[in-house]
Amino acid sequence: MYIKKYKIEIILFVVNSIYMILELIASRLLSPYFGSSNIVWTSIIGIILLSTSIGNYVGGIIADKAKNNNSVLKNNIRIILIITGILIYIIPIFQQIVIETLTVWIESIKIGAIVTTTIFFFLPSMFIGILSPIIIKLKMNDLENVGTTSGRIYALATLGSIVGTFLGGFLLIPNFGSNEILFVLSSIQFLLLLFIEDEEKQNKKLMIGLIIIVAVIINIISFIVFYNSNKQNERKVKNGEIGVVVNYDTQYGSVRIYNTETTEGIVRQLSIDKGNESATYIDKDKYNELVYEYTKYYDLMFNSSRNIDNVLMIGGAGYSYPKYFLGKYKSKKIDVVEIDEKVTEIANDFFYLDKLKLEDKYRFKNVNQDGRIYLNKNKKKYDAILNDSFSGEIPAKTLTTKEAVEKIYNSLNKNGIYLTNIISSLKGENSKFIQSELKTLKGVFKNVYVVPCNFKDNYDKIQNNMVIATDENLKIQGDVNINYEEGMILTDNYNPIEILIPKR
Repeated sequence: MYIKKYKIEIILFVVNSIYMILELIASRLLSPYFGSSNIVWTSIIGIILLSTSIGNYVGGIIADKAKNNNSVLKNNIRIILIITGILIYIIPIFQQIVIETLTVWIESIKIGAIVTTTIFFFLPSMFIGILSPIIIKLKMNDLENVGTTSGRIYALATLGSIVGTFLGGFLLIPNFGSNEILFVLSSIQFLLLLFIEDEEKQNKKLMIGLIIIVAVIINIISFIVFYNSNKQNERKVKNGEIGVVVNYDTQYGSVRIYNTETTEGIVRQLSIDKGNESATYIDKDKYNELVYEYTKYYDLMFNSSRNIDNVLMIGGAGYSYPKYFLGKYKSKKIDVVEIDEKVTEIANDFFYLDKLKLEDKYRFKNVNQDGRIYLNKNKKKYDAILNDSFSGEIPAKTLTTKEAVEKIYNSLNKNGIYLTNIISSLKGENSKFIQSELKTLKGVFKNVYVVPCNFKDNYDKIQNNMVIATDENLKIQGDVNINYEEGMILTDNYNPIEILIPKR
């Protein structure tokens, strides 16, 4: 009874839920190509809000032109649902080829994110925005209740957006692929046509029914094709095939797994958002060997005069260094904090974390938690703490501040050592972040050392740099002097990392 009475309101509620899920999915589609920084989120939110406001304006004009003709208003709603369903359907079909083409022509992350969001999400958001004024007009029974009616409609739309946010962020995206979700959302748009009642002729009802059936069947077929394709790619990647990519969306990022061929053998890569996070050789005799050169520099912690027996690593990804550490140092222990539980599952499935021997597992503890939260609550003392925590190519912001460094310092034993990988040039415009991080570290630790990992004689090149902080006086081969006087001390209150990190 209530469903029949409030069918139009249900349409509004569901469509606005879809609106917010689309916004969340937009970040997932863009992140492998443009990252997931504030620049990308700002572009997404700005374009979607702009399109919605234009939609509200256009919807008001359409509603007024229909006057009080409910049949015309309902037909307008049908047209909007059909168009929006089609627009959502084509996103997964064309997104890869379009975005890859754009990244070739557009170097700026900011412009690329704006253009991509506009191409794929401007029109769906605009048509969703058109609905509210039309529904207000349709539900307007008398002028005395204009405020109450419009208030109820906008409250319901907002409530739908809230439900869509939680549903998309907590349930759908962490458990299903973005493409598959989009096919489901497209189907829902067409199924909502069933909620519009009118005095149509029989042939018109049959036509609408046919549209719904055909659209839903097409979406189901597309869903199955995309789902099975990713499953087939999983098997191919595990078998070592080149040129195949497996995609996952987790609660924290967009994950891609693929194999590349090198002179040392086939290497499996783990990419999260825009950055390469981890790699492993797929040869069973080389599971524990390090692929990335910079990861070998974490062994600089053994320059300390104290015994390094108990280590914390923040940022697991493919767990390449922890596997190497456990294999090489047979009596030492390592705790690994990885924010994304799904990434840990991926490390088990694709990066041989499950191959740890029983005796290794006694020396290995995995914690799926945000690194800063772990440090805030931690009571344990470590001989060394290693930081390799990135969101794409951007270091974890909350681990770069003075407050975070103090937490790290308090989690170390006396003369303990902290090592963090920083991607930066060592001088020039692209050295702003490393200068600021060095200045921040020097405000807590007595000594800070910098060892470039890739280009020893070219400080203008953006590269991995191992930064070592400790109260002990160390002699480290390859250490270079960096002028960090122009840097700023980063704090929880002010940490403009997006404008400090190198621009590639």
